[in-house]
Amino acid sequence: MSTNFRNEDWLGRSTQRRVRVTVDMVDRFVALSGDSSPIHVSDDAARQQGFERRVVHGMLLGSLVSALVGVELPGERGVIQEVQMSFRQPCYVGDEVGIQVMVSEFFESVQTMVLKVKIVRTDGVTLATGAVRSGLR
Repeated sequence: MSTNFRNEDWLGRSTQRRVRVTVDMVDRFVALSGDSSPIHVSDDAARQQGFERRVVHGMLLGSLVSALVGVELPGERGVIQEVQMSFRQPCYVGDEVGIQVMVSEFFESVQTMVLKVKIVRTDGVTLATGAVRSGLR
């Protein structure tokens, strides 16, 4: 049975989770994506490029957003249609990050929402911002 949601069902709803990005997560993402750029696999290479240590892939952070959208908000009924992310500061292996999503728009006629995204390191530094468009099934 199909449900037609209304603006008041979704607007302003939000959720968040904290994740510590581990060496194992980054190593597995390298294996899965094939992106073995030296800044992602070597502290020395990252330092030579001006970073503190190994840099976490932006798309690994994006996949954490996908998990939050697919499991929590809107959850299993949601289907991601579009993702826009701006990476503002590097995330490093070992960082703990908070991923936040909030419904900023809902289009009743097409049962689609826009979620604002913010990824913040525990020291308060914003690492990424963006938006996800998700339809409901």
